[in-house]
Amino acid sequence: MGGPTFNAYYTLLVFAVIIIVIIWAYSSRNKDKFDHDANSIFEEDKKAKGTGQDQKRESKSDE
Repeated sequence: MGGPTFNAYYTLLVFAVIIIVIIWAYSSRNKDKFDHDANSIFEEDKKAKGTGQDQKRESKSDE
């Protein structure tokens, strides 16, 4: 297998992996998990405001 043949197969392999990742990312099976992960930062914010940790974060950023 020469150089150009290897390059062609490598290009096809990388293209296939990218397509597989895109299909996996947009599959409806993963939607609930991704939505939960995306909203988890807001849940942490709500918990921090309730315990007063939000003020500690602000004072540290002022230093």
